[in-house]
Amino acid sequence: MRIEVTGGTIEALPPQLRARLAARFPNCPWWREPVEPPAPWELIRTVLAKGREDGLDDRQLAAAVYTVLVGRGLLDGGHA
Repeated sequence: MRIEVTGGTIEALPPQLRARLAARFPNCPWWREPVEPPAPWELIRTVLAKGREDGLDDRQLAAAVYTVLVGRGLLDGGHA
């Protein structure tokens, strides 16, 4: 059986084998169940709530939102 690896995930892997490998190698991200990434709006809300809690001003909040979105690959990191 040939297993294709794309971007750090195993595509064609039976669920039983994935569960056994995850139990055997708990620290390896390849064998974990894929998780749905949070929506961009949820990330923005979380960053804004944490930033306001920390007392950041508007410019710092904007930089924090931009940094998180670029870090998650939701923006390409281009300049304005």
